Amino acid sequence: MATSEELAWSRIETINTPPQGRSGHSAVVYGTCMYIFGGLGEFRFNDLFKFDFESRTWTQILPIDESKVPSKRCKHSACIYQDMMYIFGGWDSSGKLNDMYRYRFDRNEWEQVQCANPPSPRSAHSVAIYQNYMYLFGGIGDNKFNDMYRYSFKTNQWNMVNQRHPPPRRSSYGGAHVYNDRLYVVCGLGCGKFNDCHSFDFRTSEWTEEKYSDDSRVIPAKRGRHTCVLAGQNLYMFGGYVGIQRSNELFVLNLQANQWKQLKLKSNVPAPREGHSAVLCSEQMWLFGGWHDNGWYNDVYTLGPL
Repeated sequence: MATSEELAWSRIETINTPPQGRSGHSAVVYGTCMYIFGGLGEFRFNDLFKFDFESRTWTQILPIDESKVPSKRCKHSACIYQDMMYIFGGWDSSGKLNDMYRYRFDRNEWEQVQCANPPSPRSAHSVAIYQNYMYLFGGIGDNKFNDMYRYSFKTNQWNMVNQRHPPPRRSSYGGAHVYNDRLYVVCGLGCGKFNDCHSFDFRTSEWTEEKYSDDSRVIPAKRGRHTCVLAGQNLYMFGGYVGIQRSNELFVLNLQANQWKQLKLKSNVPAPREGHSAVLCSEQMWLFGGWHDNGWYNDVYTLGPL
């Protein structure tokens, strides 16, 4: 586990014009670039940008056929499978969504994926890839959810997962993370806020509430709309909506020991925010955007080495 002395925040000065400030967007890593889709700022977006980690340049990717682009939305999910980005659900001007699209990086083409029995419309859910499946958990629709669905990339079919002992209903803005054949969900919003950690065993379909070690120096306050990235056995969590305020706290949870630690860095710390994105690339956490009372951000920060 990294210490405060080993880590450093850096604000990245980008070469050209970044996307408009936003929150509730998605961010994925493909190759040497971070891809940002959609989100909410002064209005909803359905634009696609890539940020090159090496040249530190932003490029807007204009679609070949605008009619095939997903509607303007926020709080959707995105994941990468076999050189394609899959977008599911979210929230547009018509309400919550349960449509799915895939984007082919090599062709710059969008395509709607038609499949039977998708999850009910929702936003602020989380997804993760395990083997040849996409697992979807929770979110907010007509209700708050704690259901789980599994999508097969091979058969193009959704199936509800019969979970044992699922955690409370919630939207897990921090995402879901796969480690040692388990899916981890940390904190989130439901009927209130949470600061718990639950893991799902893919082999038995059973959830376990992880009990934090007594060696934890501090346990984070309840929060939602935060971000997490997994580096080895360590889950790094930044920011979010805590109480009635936005946070810029940084914590790390060791998943082997179930031990929390707060990392207090002194310089270049990002401003408090929620609804931002964070991805991992080259032992660095790359943070983009988010929202605070004074508006939306479009800045980029790195944290590392992780």
